[in-house]
Amino acid sequence: MTTIIGLIRHGVTDWNQQGKAQGISDIPLNEEGVKQAAALADRLSGEQWDAVYSSTLMRAKQTAERVRHSLGIASIVTDERIREIDCGRIEGTTEAERIARWGANWRELDLGIEDSRAVAGRGLSFLNELLGNTKTKKY
Repeated sequence: MTTIIGLIRHGVTDWNQQGKAQGISDIPLNEEGVKQAAALADRLSGEQWDAVYSSTLMRAKQTAERVRHSLGIASIVTDERIREIDCGRIEGTTEAERIARWGANWRELDLGIEDSRAVAGRGLSFLNELLGNTKTKKY
């Protein structure tokens, strides 16, 4: 038996359009993002899916809810492990604001940004659990 997992990114938010780092800030979809989620749900409506999983963030849940409804799935399962990276102190800022605040080398500073290996580790932990794998490779 083959298991297929579809990964879907949430629709657009105001912060996406403004070029702000979102991370784990709980920003909702904007009008365009709601339309994107509805269009995706419409496109997937003829498919057979067994479950819909979502990050705990509002924008992801809003997108997942549209998909869940179109597929006739009873509920969404949320999991913090599939949230976006925690962008620490840069959340809510644009590149220009980061440069003005911390300088052009802001990426080299400790601004509380979650380590990419930790992000990969929690995402793999979720997928391994979902697939029933008992061995988890550490990153």
